[in-house]
Amino acid sequence: MYFLYAKFKGKKKLDLSLNTESSQKIILPQDVLKKFPLSYVRIKERGIYEEIILPGVVSYDLENMAKVGSRVSGRVDEVYVKEGDYVTKGSSLASISSVELSRVEANFLKAKARLDAVKLQAERAKELFEKKIISAKEYELAMMEYKTVKTELDTNQLALETFGLSKKEIQELEAGKFFSRNLMLRSPIKGTVTDRKAILGQSVSIKENLFTVANLTKLWILLDVYEKDLHSVRIGAEAFVHALGNRDEEFKARVAYVGDVIDSAKKTAEIRLEVSNKENRLRPGQSVSAKVQGLISESKSRKILVVPASALHKIENKPILFIANMDGSFEAREVVAGDFIDGDVEIKSGVSVDANIVNEGSFLLKSEYLK
Repeated sequence: MYFLYAKFKGKKKLDLSLNTESSQKIILPQDVLKKFPLSYVRIKERGIYEEIILPGVVSYDLENMAKVGSRVSGRVDEVYVKEGDYVTKGSSLASISSVELSRVEANFLKAKARLDAVKLQAERAKELFEKKIISAKEYELAMMEYKTVKTELDTNQLALETFGLSKKEIQELEAGKFFSRNLMLRSPIKGTVTDRKAILGQSVSIKENLFTVANLTKLWILLDVYEKDLHSVRIGAEAFVHALGNRDEEFKARVAYVGDVIDSAKKTAEIRLEVSNKENRLRPGQSVSAKVQGLISESKSRKILVVPASALHKIENKPILFIANMDGSFEAREVVAGDFIDGDVEIKSGVSVDANIVNEGSFLLKSEYLK
């Protein structure tokens, strides 16, 4: 198990020759010890490591963004949104005037009219064939014509759907309630318009992206990790992100992807964090720094001596441990304490490594000491 504390940066050599100077002895009655049994601990070593801080950049979540362009060549007739606008799925972004769309709509209507006619002819041919009034060849020709026109109608309908017309619009076109040479560009997702390239009157082709829509409530953080450190990174591990220039605000993230390819020049692989951004505090393209759980600098690790923090008492502003002696007495020992680390406290000097230190129940000794 790693213990990660970036503030321990020194390489001080571990000192095991500690001061063991005693103070006055404390005696607890046996009936008190039976009623309130004490527990003992010994000083122990613990490793601490400096976390690696990685530079990174905020990116869109590619699974929650969309590039929107025209599916037909034409000219921008109207633009309904601007950058920063929030849109829902299906919202109108722009209208594209297209001769190509008009042609396909006209072909669709022609095919529909022809189909209605040849369908009646095919039904009549079937009836006559069953009554042996016409030949099989005549019947087959009627059915072939019906299938040909039906295929033509289906092809034009598919083209309209590909252009972006909804089923409702195609039904209205079929019923004579809708006919337009303008194609409506709609947002395929809900989110914010982060980029708009459409300009009124602009000629467009199917190759151009006219809008970018992104859901900014969840973003990616992209980091480069050196090849030698990749073994320490696990999918699902927690990470903590700080925006450049704002160390006071921390964002919790998690590792969602560890790259499979090493950059031959940089000797790094990309890892991707997912971070919640419901308050829109982060922005795509923003520079950040991140600390990833488990990613440590082994070269800057060191060992310290610790005891449970519950064993240390502050008496007259001095750090005190209570030590059990061989004769059943106890003594208050002033020590030099360091930092508190996850329920432990560093002991720099003042007690030997083989001392029996009172942990649970040490408050009794403190009360007796203060009498």
